[in-house]
Parts: sequence; C-alpha cells; structure tokens
Amino acid sequence: MDPLTDIIALLRPKTLLLGNLAATGEWGIRSPYQTDPTFYLVTEGECWFQAENADAVRLCAGDYLLAAQPCSACFVSHIGAKLVLSDAEFKERNTIDNEVRVGSRTEGPTTRILGGLIICDPVNADLLFGLLPRFTHIRAAEDVGERLAGLMRIIVDETHAARPARDMVLSRLIEVMLIETLRRDGAQRASQPQGLLGGLADPQLAKALTHIHSNVGRAWTIAELAKTAGMSRSRFARRFVDAVGAAPVEYLLAWRMALAKDALLHSQKPLSQIAADVGYQSPSAFSTAFSGKVGCAPTQYAARSRGETMPGETRAGMQSNLRMRSAQSTG
Repeated sequence: MDPLTDIIALLRPKTLLLGNLAATGEWGIRSPYQTDPTFYLVTEGECWFQAENADAVRLCAGDYLLAAQPCSACFVSHIGAKLVLSDAEFKERNTIDNEVRVGSRTEGPTTRILGGLIICDPVNADLLFGLLPRFTHIRAAEDVGERLAGLMRIIVDETHAARPARDMVLSRLIEVMLIETLRRDGAQRASQPQGLLGGLADPQLAKALTHIHSNVGRAWTIAELAKTAGMSRSRFARRFVDAVGAAPVEYLLAWRMALAKDALLHSQKPLSQIAADVGYQSPSAFSTAFSGKVGCAPTQYAARSRGETMPGETRAGMQSNLRMRSAQSTG
C-alpha cells in the first residue's frame, strides 16, 4: 500500500451524522465545540461559514467543507448575523421532520446543510491532524466536489438503512471521502504544508516515503533512502525535513510507533512479533524505543489504553499519566 492508504487504514474512520439544518431569512447558528473532524455539505441555498481566527468562507449549494481541527463552527445567513447555540436542548425544541429549523420559514429561500463527525481510532487520531489543514473547502464545480456529494448521499442512505455490514460499508465510505479530500488538497495547493502531503507532493520524496511504508522493518539509512529518491544524501536530507517537517529517521521511528500502538491494541500478536514487525531485533530494544517515544513501556501502554491498572498503580495515577502523555503529544 502507499503511505496515504496506510495512514487512512490505521485511523479506522467511522462517521456519526450530526443531522440536517434548514434555515431561512436572517439566521446564525453555532455548533458545540467539536474535537473530532467535522464535515459539512450545503445541499441547498448558500451561507457563510465562520470559525475563530479564520476568514469567513462563502458556501454555495454543493460545496463541501471539512473542519479537521477542533473548533466550534458557525454558519450564518450574512456576516454579523446573531448566533444561537445549537445544543441538544435547542435541537429538541426546533427539530421538525428530522431537520433543525432556524430563521423564519416565510422569509426568502431555504439553505440546507448536512453535517457529520469523522470518528477515528483514538490510538493514532493525531495522524489525521498532521495531514489536513484546519479547513478544507471544496466547491461544487470541482470534479472532486461532485464525487464527494455522491459519497455523502450514499453515506446518508446507508446511515438510515438497516442493511447487513452497515458499519463496514460506512467505514469504507468515510475512508474514500478522506482520501478524495487529501488527494485534492495535496494536488491543488501550490505551497505544501509540512507533513506527509508535503512529502508526497514531491515525486522524488514520494519514492522514499513509499519505500519506508513498504518495508518499515528495514534499518533504513539516509544514503539508502536518498538513492531510492535519486538524490544526493545531503540534498535528500534537507528536502525531506523541509517538506515533511522531520528527518527521515525521525519519520521512520514515528511511523513504527504508530504501527506498534495499533498492534498492541488491535492484534493478538506477542510482543516479540510486534517488535520484529516494526524493525527491532529484540523485545527489549523495542521496549526501550517505545518508552522513549511514547512515555511508558508497551505493556503499560496497552493496559492503560484499555483502562486496566498495572500492579502497584492506582486508577487515579493511571488517569493522571494518560492525561500527561496526551498533553505532551498535542503540545
């Protein structure tokens, strides 16, 4: 698999539809603060999207917007419109025919917005934040916009149906939606952000990244990776850091740890096998590397992530350690 496919598979994305909004006249609505990535599709009419420390974005029918970073999204009929919080109580009072209604139904055309959450496996959810910009706006006129609108229709249909294997189908649909967004984002932007998309946008670096993901257990050297990219060692190292935001060996270590965390929680493999799969000759060498990167031993990580306590550890202490590691990883 290619690097982008690898990461999307590791995220195990699922979706939870937030619902439908129908608005007319003068209106403004603010969603509760969302920590998960959130997507929106304007199915009818037009409006403005606003978020803290970001420029307002005009959305028209068929436009798709993905908010990848935690935020409280605001949608308004016009800049400066008064906002109301769309919390559970507000939705309960204003839901008619499975739509949250705002504004006056007698004033002007209706704007309709469909929204949903992308829920990723928390083990490696931060990988998505590193891939996507804060907001991605895809217009209906773009080729990918038409495909995303089609995907959204299928997602809505599948969510409300009771077909066999519905969860698996929804997971695959969300994977496709994310890949479409990421491919477009990497191809459209002239100035790439640091991260995997930045590396994949460079054909030479993409070759090296593909080799890393194809054989993560290999003890790659800068010289070997530079050769796969057809570049000198020094030039490759500089360009990799500039594009990806980390040295090649650092990227390799981070990807190994992401795979290891996933395997610790989602496989029945013994520690020795996990260590070998990610490139370590012994469990002790793997444990040392894992502890240095994650902040605790692999067995402790697995136990704490499952809500278990280790011998001699209190639950309060375990929760404190988890909060500390979470803050360190996002800081």
